[in-house]
Amino acid sequence: MMHSKMHRSVIAVALLVACNGQSLSAQWSIAPSAAVGVSIPGTRHDELKEGVVAKAGVWVRAPRVPVGLTVEGMFSHLPGGRRISTAEGLTVGGAMLSVTTRRHERRVETYGVAGGGWYWYSNAPGRFTRANAPGFNAGVGELLQVRGHDLFAEVRFHAIRTPTASGGTWTTMLPIMLGVRF
Repeated sequence: MMHSKMHRSVIAVALLVACNGQSLSAQWSIAPSAAVGVSIPGTRHDELKEGVVAKAGVWVRAPRVPVGLTVEGMFSHLPGGRRISTAEGLTVGGAMLSVTTRRHERRVETYGVAGGGWYWYSNAPGRFTRANAPGFNAGVGELLQVRGHDLFAEVRFHAIRTPTASGGTWTTMLPIMLGVRF
């Protein structure tokens, strides 16, 4: 008799958890995104030229909640400019976690994004063996809903803590991207 009551209790708890899990998954939206664009050098503008940037990620949000999360990976290459020491340019890769602000259920809307991440960078194109460092990002975007997809234009400031022989400095860049969220 005791075994039967415990068995029913376990089944009831499992059903309750399963029902709440289905309800929870129906409330949250998870949407992959991809974007490409141009990256403008900041603090090293005298050494580097404008380059390319690409990113892919996932936007996670709950309905009727104005704040969500993005998990993204980014790749950027800024070709070398006038100085010989950076003739090959700068290649940057990053893994970022950011908070996004967004109003919901509008066809056209503005959003904000800010967060931090870990960046890999090198003066040799395509190789991330030189160094890695923490950094942060902040930006704004405009989103347009078209047939179940969100098209967006985004500008985001990235600052990467780059150590030097005399201590440390910040390497900054400003990617301007066009993308789609599925």
